[in-house]
Amino acid sequence: MTITPDTPTFAAAVYKPGMIDRKALSRFVERLLSRNTRVAGILQETILDSSGGVIGLNAVDISNNSRLPISRPTKNDDECGLDVSALVETAGIIRKAISDRVDLVVVEKFGEQEQGGKGLNDEILQTIAAGIPLLIAVPEAALPIWQERTGELGNVLPFDEEAFRQWWHGITGGQ
Repeated sequence: MTITPDTPTFAAAVYKPGMIDRKALSRFVERLLSRNTRVAGILQETILDSSGGVIGLNAVDISNNSRLPISRPTKNDDECGLDVSALVETAGIIRKAISDRVDLVVVEKFGEQEQGGKGLNDEILQTIAAGIPLLIAVPEAALPIWQERTGELGNVLPFDEEAFRQWWHGITGGQ
């Protein structure tokens, strides 16, 4: 694959509901970091209770491995447990990655906020506009929204480490 100014350097890593192994993205990031690739952005970490039930979600800053509690359970089931201040901090992580002109930005978040044009949506689109390669996790049900938002220009990948590796190889010319 020859990269030209017109070649999209972003891809949606599409995952299906109930997917058991969602670690492919973090393994891919670890592999790139071990090769001194400048990767930044956020991964997600599910917090489980002692019986394996989900009790929260952390955003993990790839550049320093710090964790931000972005979602915790609420007393009222009608409320979302999203911590808006943590979401603001995650936006800052992506803006810094853009400013630093890293090799790759990874965003493991295209949730309800982003699908509605809020949350990290601006930072995601700024990454694309800056021409920095972007790999973003997108739920299968939200793929039409993602494709509409990006003009169907980016790649669509299965949520698989080998697919990520091949995509990256095409972007970097094998580096």
